[in-house]
Amino acid sequence: MTDDAQAARHARIALDAIVATQGKMHWLCTYATADRKLFGLVVVESEEVIDAYVRNAGIRSSVQIHRVLRTLDPALAA
Repeated sequence: MTDDAQAARHARIALDAIVATQGKMHWLCTYATADRKLFGLVVVESEEVIDAYVRNAGIRSSVQIHRVLRTLDPALAA
């Protein structure tokens, strides 16, 4: 994912699949790792929206969902 053109292609596929959710999914960002894994941070109405996104994006590998309980940042330490 170090190639800008490849990253842009994947971002376009993801964005098109998100648009298909008709406002039920908001993409914050995705982190790409050296071992070719992607970790996306999204806000969704329900887990069913993620299922629809996976189908629309043509994702063939398994997707693990982790619900975020709270945000931690440097301001919290003050």
